[in-house]
Amino acid sequence: MEAKVIQINTKLLPRTLLALAIGVVLSPQPLAAQDDWTFVFAPYLLAPTIDGTTTLGRVGGDISIDPGDIRDNFEAGGMLRFEGRHDSGFGFALDYSFMNLGNGATSPIGEIRVDYEQSVLEAVGTYRLSDRDSQIDIYAGVRHWDIDTELTVLTGPATGQINRGASWTDPIAGLRWQRRLSPKWRVMMQGDVGGGGGGADFTWNAMGGLAYDRWENTSLYMMYRALGVDYKEGTRGTPSFFEYDTVTQGLLAGVGFRF
Repeated sequence: MEAKVIQINTKLLPRTLLALAIGVVLSPQPLAAQDDWTFVFAPYLLAPTIDGTTTLGRVGGDISIDPGDIRDNFEAGGMLRFEGRHDSGFGFALDYSFMNLGNGATSPIGEIRVDYEQSVLEAVGTYRLSDRDSQIDIYAGVRHWDIDTELTVLTGPATGQINRGASWTDPIAGLRWQRRLSPKWRVMMQGDVGGGGGGADFTWNAMGGLAYDRWENTSLYMMYRALGVDYKEGTRGTPSFFEYDTVTQGLLAGVGFRF
């Protein structure tokens, strides 16, 4: 079942396998009979904005990509979540998102094309502290980032390409809370922080919204999520410097299938 989830992007396959193994190891309970487990598979869509600062070598500045930019220039991508919880309270969660954007523009140096990729994989182990009126889960694991930016100068006196990017993994720890409002409706909130482990200086995540348990094994989700990161690599002012200090946020709508 885990192998089906991680075959999303072959570029990330080795790191995905590592992160998946870490998430499973965090749970000390063995994988017992399947009847002891509850799984949720949830594909979802995100209408995000991306704001912040990025620097490629000696070239950099503020970036702002709104939902219109992503809709007009979207080339490929997808967002998936898979989680499981054992009757003992231990569990795991995998969350993967990927966006590939491409756009042409005119700049002082000529006609250019920018291709931009952002992929984020989270793998955590979970434990349910409370399962009464309010459900409280703690979790800890890793968040892996892959960022690639390619700027191609198509016309002008200096044609060519600038390629910059980075891949890194941050430890994270957080809390998820949910409470049933009625037999069909639940309110959910989640947040975590991390970084400082050799990757980003700091990363954080905050999410909240509603779940509608419309059918016995199917739920609809409407959430708002914000995901921030502050990453720097290399020496500022040199060609090898890369900075990615951004917040990706927006509405998230999904369908969860329980089995």
